[in-house]
Amino acid sequence: MLTWGDVRRWDPAAIGRVADALNDGCTKIIAANDDVEAMARFTGWTGDAATAAATRGASLTSTLERLVAEASAVRRGAHEVQIALDRIVAFVRETDELAHRNGLTIGAGGEISVGVPQPDQARVKAELADRVEQGLRRAADVDADFAEILRRALRGEITEQGGGTLAQAADAGAAQSGLSIIGPPENGTPGENKAWWASLSDTAKVALLQGNPGLVGNLDGIPAADRDAANRAVLASEIARLQGDPKLKGLEAIQQRLDRSDPQAFLLGLDTSGDGKAIVSAGNPDTAANVATYVPGTGSELSKIGGDLNRSDKMWAAATTSGSPSTAVITWLGYDAPNELTDAASDKYADGGKAALAQFQDGLRETHQGPASHNTVLGHSYGTTVVGHAAGDGGLAADELVFVASPGVGAHDVSELHLDGVNQDEIGKHVHATVAEHDMINLANVEIAGYDPILGQDPTDADFGGQVFTSAPGTDGWGGYSTEAHSEYWEDNNPSLNNLGQIIAGKPTT
Repeated sequence: MLTWGDVRRWDPAAIGRVADALNDGCTKIIAANDDVEAMARFTGWTGDAATAAATRGASLTSTLERLVAEASAVRRGAHEVQIALDRIVAFVRETDELAHRNGLTIGAGGEISVGVPQPDQARVKAELADRVEQGLRRAADVDADFAEILRRALRGEITEQGGGTLAQAADAGAAQSGLSIIGPPENGTPGENKAWWASLSDTAKVALLQGNPGLVGNLDGIPAADRDAANRAVLASEIARLQGDPKLKGLEAIQQRLDRSDPQAFLLGLDTSGDGKAIVSAGNPDTAANVATYVPGTGSELSKIGGDLNRSDKMWAAATTSGSPSTAVITWLGYDAPNELTDAASDKYADGGKAALAQFQDGLRETHQGPASHNTVLGHSYGTTVVGHAAGDGGLAADELVFVASPGVGAHDVSELHLDGVNQDEIGKHVHATVAEHDMINLANVEIAGYDPILGQDPTDADFGGQVFTSAPGTDGWGGYSTEAHSEYWEDNNPSLNNLGQIIAGKPTT
């Protein structure tokens, strides 16, 4: 039975050296492939001796194929186990450091003792006990996974299939090295996806993240760090594949944002089909106290995502300045946005995106660690229509809604909107809206001949029932309106940016 002391002494690099040695051995055997195959062919030589030699050569080739397949399987398994061990050893080190900072020690058997008395030690001891149990369980899973791979190799269950060269035997063996992994539930809820992921060992998770990252990266309910690892692999392959494609500009903007810190960015979703979709978080939503999801509007697509990422960074900074202890602001381009203003007169794009937004918000609740975070869902322009439709159809897993420059949110008043963290009789206190005086969107909110605006009531109207916050008037233009004013809410000197930070931080606005 594994103990805390055993895992503390684990050396992932040693497993890596085993993988390297097996790889070197396979490479040398495969390099001699032509000579090995030649032993089974004796052109022009006939008779009993020739037949015996050919039989012996074929037997040797078959044996080498089996050995190469088995060695390749163990090599790949060792490589995956090394990565899993790196994660576990880091977890053990972090747990030991947490104990030390709080005047506690963890013995080799996992027992926790008090060294120097400090405040709050009872709570920390309980947390450490949970971490020890979790770490040992993960270590036992990885140990069992690698042991099973070794047993399969020793039993001869890993073989080259279908004949061919030694290189093909190596590929076949590597393909059989992993344990059987049941895939995620079909059309699973975030809770079901979370349960499936939690059921996998670290080795199985590593195998999926390396071998099938596209399966994991877009699943709501999977932790942000794991989605990020999967999607970074997809991003790299798509950047290489889409050279010359307009979407490449957006992919490169995402890569540049991932390369920067303060805050660290997480790639939570990526889809390059059509106009493309992407979900990028400034900060880790699984650990942040305040989490905001920003939904952009008309004209948004993967190739133009750089500007939206910049807006999210600005809101993260504004929330931090407003006193948020930890923040994540997510750019959610997870729907097909209208391409033109004429398209934005229809609510079909909102109806097409509302379910995905609701499920994403459910996923944030599922994967969050510790006390529940304060969650805000914020839309700009047609993005407010998507948010409004999602909040109107069954509700959103959020505490605040924000509508910036809205053409309508599919509702006549706040009573038609629903948030899972808010009592319905208090919904008006948690719905916020703003529009600039000179924003051309005001033209879309005019009642004509007694008919309501096409996409619903203007959420800044007093009778809508929400909280209206201040924005700068914006750039003036012909007839008092301009397109520039529609995009100036994130300018550094605009009070709307400060107000957005206040809402995300859970503070009052002006």
